[in-house]
Amino acid sequence: MKKSLFFIALFLSFFARAQFVVVQDKDGFVNVRELENSTSQILAKIKSGTILSIDPEPTNPNWILVEYKPESNGYIYHDRLKKIEDFEMIKPSTITSNSVAFSFGHYQLSVEIQKFNPKNHKITKENDLVYAIDGNQALGIDGMMPTKEFRSFKIQYKNQSIDVPRNFYSNLFNTDVESFKLSYNKNLNQYYLFGSFSDGAASFDAVWVLENGKIVQHLAQLSYYA
Repeated sequence: MKKSLFFIALFLSFFARAQFVVVQDKDGFVNVRELENSTSQILAKIKSGTILSIDPEPTNPNWILVEYKPESNGYIYHDRLKKIEDFEMIKPSTITSNSVAFSFGHYQLSVEIQKFNPKNHKITKENDLVYAIDGNQALGIDGMMPTKEFRSFKIQYKNQSIDVPRNFYSNLFNTDVESFKLSYNKNLNQYYLFGSFSDGAASFDAVWVLENGKIVQHLAQLSYYA
């Protein structure tokens, strides 16, 4: 029996360099403020468990600049946030040259990569540079034709097969299986599959959040490194 998945968000990050964090607050939400102080205007309230993109090099270590919705940013006090790589890390159960698999809790998760075949896609170019594939902005290519793409993304939860929609990965290219990482947030019973992929100006970060057999959030962001 196949199950469907529900996703909350997919967007490109405001930050040139960024990290993913989890909102954690005993009140169940945090305030995003316009400025770096507790009396500044509240721009938004974010639920605990939400993944956000942050500036990893804050000017004030007590107040972290976050992107709380596409191209909108504000500040959250530092102790309300935790980096996803700071949770318990889970090692792959198997890894080959083109696939990686994890076995954890009630889950079996696998990602398989294959050689990119341009004949299977609609390629949009401008001045000989690729800027869209199948009508969507492509991450990981830097204007060049990609060499690798997802072949499959499979999840089993309590022995049930979960159908992972292509929009969770169809615009992500040149991923290396060695770059996939998995961490576990015991307090929220959430798993975070994440990684940094590709090279140079084409680098991007992605995260998929799993909870109770569903992908409840997915973020992908460009990461321009000098």
